[in-house]
Amino acid sequence: MKGTVVSTWLASLRIIFDDAVVNNAVESVGWEVNRIITPLEDIPDHEIFSVFQHISQQANKPVNSIWREVGRQNIKSFQKWFPSYFERHSLKGFLMMMDDVHAQLTKMIKGANPPGLVAKEINEKEIQITYQSKRGLFDYFLGLLEGSAAFFNEKIEYTIIDSGTADNGKKYMIVNIKLEKSLDKVVNAKFSRILGLGIVKSIPAKISVFTTLIVFIALLLLQGTDALVMNGVIAGVTLVSTFIGSSVILSPMKQFIEEMKKIGEYDLGSKTIVKTNDTLEDTFHLFSDVKNTIKKDFLFLKGGTDDMNNFVHEFSIIADNMKNLSDSIAGVVHEVALSASNQAEETEDAVSVLDQYVTTLNKIVDEETEGKNQLENAVHHLERSFNDVKNVTTMINDVKDNFATVNRQGKDLSSQATKIMEISSTVESIADQTNLLALNAAIEAASAGEAGRGFTVVAQEIRKLAENSKNAVKDINSNLLFFIQQIEGFVKEIETQYHQLESSNETLEKVTIDNQSSTNQIVGVSNVIVKLIDQLSTETENLTKVIENIHSLAAISEENSAASEEMSANVTQYSEKVKELSENIALLEALTKNFKTELQKYKI
Repeated sequence: MKGTVVSTWLASLRIIFDDAVVNNAVESVGWEVNRIITPLEDIPDHEIFSVFQHISQQANKPVNSIWREVGRQNIKSFQKWFPSYFERHSLKGFLMMMDDVHAQLTKMIKGANPPGLVAKEINEKEIQITYQSKRGLFDYFLGLLEGSAAFFNEKIEYTIIDSGTADNGKKYMIVNIKLEKSLDKVVNAKFSRILGLGIVKSIPAKISVFTTLIVFIALLLLQGTDALVMNGVIAGVTLVSTFIGSSVILSPMKQFIEEMKKIGEYDLGSKTIVKTNDTLEDTFHLFSDVKNTIKKDFLFLKGGTDDMNNFVHEFSIIADNMKNLSDSIAGVVHEVALSASNQAEETEDAVSVLDQYVTTLNKIVDEETEGKNQLENAVHHLERSFNDVKNVTTMINDVKDNFATVNRQGKDLSSQATKIMEISSTVESIADQTNLLALNAAIEAASAGEAGRGFTVVAQEIRKLAENSKNAVKDINSNLLFFIQQIEGFVKEIETQYHQLESSNETLEKVTIDNQSSTNQIVGVSNVIVKLIDQLSTETENLTKVIENIHSLAAISEENSAASEEMSANVTQYSEKVKELSENIALLEALTKNFKTELQKYKI
């Protein structure tokens, strides 16, 4: 089934039924709802018949009834597609030309096999149409008859004479149609028909018979029956002479017939000039004028067809270029959409990884902040320990001075032994406290890591000094006890211990100075670390804001990806429409060429 008919069928179905019903039926055979069916497209019969069957099931109406309705409506659809074929003065003229119209419409469609609609005139208001088709759509054919009568606003009565299958396998139906009116002009020349006696068709013969009868009757009236032979001879001569004369006079009619045959053979270019100085010459002039008018129209049609053919050819070239360009654009847009999609995915992955990094960094910053607080506490303890050591140094200096006094006043040492024991106990307590503080400082320095390594060494030295101080205090206590027992004998020994204490005090002062320097350095490093941690925290907050912006960019990237995909789909759809346009233009070019070929038959 050719696309032209299928398109009109679908258009009629959409008028008769809801679009939803037709859309479901169209989709049931795998067609798109907005499918464009080209005039030269070949549609399988079973597909369009399945559409009708599906509509029948949805609408709960017999298929034959639907075909009858489509036939009635299709006349209106055909009229919209081919209005010039409906420019007839009567239904009879339209029906008599229907077979020719079918042949003309399908002549340019390769492989088309239209039904036959052979019309035969029975009388002025009655015709007979023989419908032949391999598909046998009888109800559709009867619907077309009813729709044609409604379109031309005429009443008809039709009778089915016969139907069946012919020898060639085609199904046929013969219908007699009685028409309401006929615009045919019938001239009934009864006298001329009488002269022809029902068998004579020659005009010279009719003229000679008429003339001979008039002469013979006149001779009978004038001479009676006395001269029948003479009258017969005169009538015979009249018959022959009249026949010869009228044949000679009417001989140009042969040229007229030849001219008509040439027109039947599409030859409008030749011209026959007849000079008779009578109405025949005027008739030939009028005929030539009519031919010239027709020639002018065909010349205009040919020229317009050439222009249209050239225009369609140029338009076809532009359409091909547009097709190629749209394919290129579709390819580029598809690549852009694919890249945008990949970029969105990669951006999302990168943001996810970066977000994990920032989360880890925030955790580290929190831990560093906690470490900073611990470091500040450790520095505070370190400073306090340094002050304690400094106090110890002062106290040791006092002890040294006391030992100097003891050295100078050895004899008074016995009475001051108790006080010295108390001082020794105090020194021992301070040594224990120093040892404990050194241990805590070592622990805090170990917690500080690399930055507290030097402080660890100092703490260890302080611890050693504290232990040494404790040991020294023990020795002092021992010596004091021994001194108490043998004070006089150990004055020199006390002096020796005094010198050792003085040397140790110098060492302790040096260690105190070094300890102060290390403490200052640790405090400086601690301040730097605290400052760095504060800066790190600030930068982490800034980085978090940047991550939020990146999240926004990722969302924008996803939106761009979606927009790119949508644009790709639109461009692809546009490309498909351009391809359809190119195909339709190619069909238009083919139709124009066929029309030009048809016009070339006319010789002007």
